[in-house]
Amino acid sequence: MPKVRYLKVTFANPILAKEVPCFRAAVIEATERQSSLFHNHKKDSSSIYRYPLIQYKALYKKASIICLNEGTDDIHYLFQRRDLDLRIGDRQETFQIEDIHLKYFNVQCWQGQFEYAIKDWQALNQENYKRYMSLGTEVERLQFLEKVLIGNLLAFASGIGWDVQGQLEANITRMKGERWLPYKGHKSLCFSLNFRCNASLPNFVGLGKGGSVGYGTLLGVGNMKSETRNTKYEIRSTKCVTGCPVERSLDKAKPGNY
Repeated sequence: MPKVRYLKVTFANPILAKEVPCFRAAVIEATERQSSLFHNHKKDSSSIYRYPLIQYKALYKKASIICLNEGTDDIHYLFQRRDLDLRIGDRQETFQIEDIHLKYFNVQCWQGQFEYAIKDWQALNQENYKRYMSLGTEVERLQFLEKVLIGNLLAFASGIGWDVQGQLEANITRMKGERWLPYKGHKSLCFSLNFRCNASLPNFVGLGKGGSVGYGTLLGVGNMKSETRNTKYEIRSTKCVTGCPVERSLDKAKPGNY
């Protein structure tokens, strides 16, 4: 059961989801590539295939950065700058930090289950997409996505140094929608859904492809303990997780808006 160092940096500057890759590129240049955790590339520009410990987001329409473990150390390469003048697309903007939230988060499996929402999750690579489309029923497709989701969760576990004890479980409870979104010059099928899992997971971490730039962002739903409790970001369900129906009533802070 590792205690994961978790840092959420929120800037006062508004940003669109489609601008997150530009935000990432601007931060990388601002840090002068002093740490590969900002970009996951080697000096020869080849990729480092690992779970991203620094992730860039548009959370509640504001530019944000999520750092995990070693990422919480290396973020100082950004903070040591006297100014944060970043170019986002065709505009130059001075970024101001609105909030910094640092904590330790216990990641582990439990006997009970937690419910999460995940937005714009890129579950399928080219090979998996063909397999997914060949399945004949919705039940088969959901079961296939659940297996992919468990694989993504295990990749997250490996990336943060979590040796999972016991069996990791994930069950999709509500499919909220799917859409094609641009990613690295191509269109990718993305899913937004709710699922139950027997693991406690930190809010706003990314799963699947593009997790470093806002795809597959996770948010706890219901009666979980999290840093969002008693804030405007809280999301509540009307019933407890165990035995609850697929459809849930949410308050004004809906998962689809983060």
